[in-house]
Amino acid sequence: MKVLDADTVRSRVSLAAARGAVHDAFCALADGDVVAPDEFAMHLANGGELHVKGAHLGGPYLAFKAAAGAFPEGGNSGFTAVLDAATGAPAAILDDGGWLTEIRTAAASAVSARALARPDSRTLTILGGGFQAAFQVAALREALGIESVTVWSRSPETRQRFAAEHDAVAADTVVEAVRGADIVICCTPSREPLVTFEMLSPGTHVIAMGSDLLGKRELADDVLLGADLLVADDVSIAGRVGELAHLAEAAERAVDLGDVLTGRSVGRTSDEQITVSDHCGLGIQDAAMAQLVMTGGPS
Repeated sequence: MKVLDADTVRSRVSLAAARGAVHDAFCALADGDVVAPDEFAMHLANGGELHVKGAHLGGPYLAFKAAAGAFPEGGNSGFTAVLDAATGAPAAILDDGGWLTEIRTAAASAVSARALARPDSRTLTILGGGFQAAFQVAALREALGIESVTVWSRSPETRQRFAAEHDAVAADTVVEAVRGADIVICCTPSREPLVTFEMLSPGTHVIAMGSDLLGKRELADDVLLGADLLVADDVSIAGRVGELAHLAEAAERAVDLGDVLTGRSVGRTSDEQITVSDHCGLGIQDAAMAQLVMTGGPS
């Protein structure tokens, strides 16, 4: 069994390649061509979280990843275990320290934005100034040519640091940050709504990816009720632990991102529509990253 270190893993995965692999994984899920069990998740009293997710996308490997984060005395960490799909034998450990989780999470946002944001979108607001927020900004810049980024975080120090490090503008309030944005990405561990419908401008695309455990939420009910189109990476999962879990009637009208990508469901139909994409993170994304690494990465 091989052990691939973080440098090797990173050398095989670019932002564009990650986006393409995740896009294809969502399409495969919609086509019914994957084996994707529910995740195992643990939330400790000290705030630490453990997520174990995996899938088989039909290729030579199946994979599962263990990702830890939000621990008070440590940052994000993790690894991916890869098995031979024909024999079940261990093929590799991807000792990436959680980097693959970060890039595949951001890749899903890029896929969502390319499918659902207005084609002329150039302004991005990111709520949250942590490690994942940096990946989100990089992924959206690569995917859409974003020209202007605004950041808000609860901590003034965090938002100023993030703005300086990522060529962004720091906003003092959520209202100020969201105003006029083409795309809004919610990337926080909030347990209270941050964004209300009245904050959003016509044509905005909202991606909520911080709500990946029951109890977390970033969007007020009126955002889910007022949006012209609700999409989730997986409606059945988001309806249990995502933003959709807080409002049953919203979950009932939501559609899967893979169905939009494959044309089974209608996406944005006008520049004035407000669209919302609820992301909990799926094992298919982790399997897609593992497959990308194991096959040598982008050509």
